[in-house]
Amino acid sequence: MKALFMPVLGAALAGLAGTAVAQSKVELFGVVDVGVAHLGGSGASKTGLSTGGANISRLGFRGTEDLGGGLKAGFWLEAGLDVDSGAGKAAGGSLSFNRRSTVSLMGNWGEVRLGRDDSATFLNTLIFDPFLTNGVGGTGAFTMLGIPGVPSTGGAPIQISNALSYFLPQNLGGFYGQAQVAFGEQPSNAPNKREGDYRGLRLGYRQGAFNGALATGRLYGNTSDTNLTASNVGLSYDFGVAKPMLLWATERRGGTKVTAVQLGVTAPVGNGEARASFGHYNTSNSNADWNKISVGYGYNLSKRTQVYGTYAFLKNKGSAAKSIGVQGLSAPGTTPGGNSNGLEFGIRHFF
Repeated sequence: MKALFMPVLGAALAGLAGTAVAQSKVELFGVVDVGVAHLGGSGASKTGLSTGGANISRLGFRGTEDLGGGLKAGFWLEAGLDVDSGAGKAAGGSLSFNRRSTVSLMGNWGEVRLGRDDSATFLNTLIFDPFLTNGVGGTGAFTMLGIPGVPSTGGAPIQISNALSYFLPQNLGGFYGQAQVAFGEQPSNAPNKREGDYRGLRLGYRQGAFNGALATGRLYGNTSDTNLTASNVGLSYDFGVAKPMLLWATERRGGTKVTAVQLGVTAPVGNGEARASFGHYNTSNSNADWNKISVGYGYNLSKRTQVYGTYAFLKNKGSAAKSIGVQGLSAPGTTPGGNSNGLEFGIRHFF
């Protein structure tokens, strides 16, 4: 029996070894970012712990397999975290791969990616914002029409489920881009059969110190009047001593259109980075406009650990009632035409 068992065991171990060799990379990664924030509104304020003030807290797994002939397969599973409470970002505080859950095929022709992923129209608002959309200083250019990603009533999506994306290859002389289709998965005989569908396109050029990209997309509602169209353009140039950037973004649903113009800059200062931005948000055919100014600094204790501080001030006009908020801490209410402010200090660690 032993003589028969040992060859079988050896063959099984050899098969496992072959699998391990083919799997060229598997990685556990993440960010833990938590801070103390003070938020002020109209006659009220709130102090507490926040999360994701510099980078969104997350836990993830990713890997690639070399299939030969220049073809690779890959997976990416990434869950958002509320470090202040220890909860996940899914409903009820459970842990789910809400930030990204995709499988890909990659080659010299580009990448085909399936699953939940960043939307094509969100990425410019992230990359061309000095605060990467995070904390009290982050841009509001993707939340102008409400909670992101809610069909018929919300703003442009951050991440989108049921998505099929194609990414251009990286050997195009600095050009990059993606086309994205996401399915709302409504029955074909439903009166609102396109509700939840999303179509997005993003094209850019990055060479040396210059980076520029434009994106456009549509999230379908339950009627043509509730369809959301989002477009944006981002530009940046790294002079070494400073990197100025410009973000223009617009969201439209029915007769409501809001447009943002944000000027930003990052600059290496000491062993860290200074950040600043000014944004103007204009609602068409209305006096519901607002302005926001943000300044901050992150000091690097190491390549993976940073301490940071950010201050932001928001001024509403007319009937606008926007508030500065952060993950993990709800903002106190702001009355129409009132002011809002936020101060945040935190620690961010990559692993």
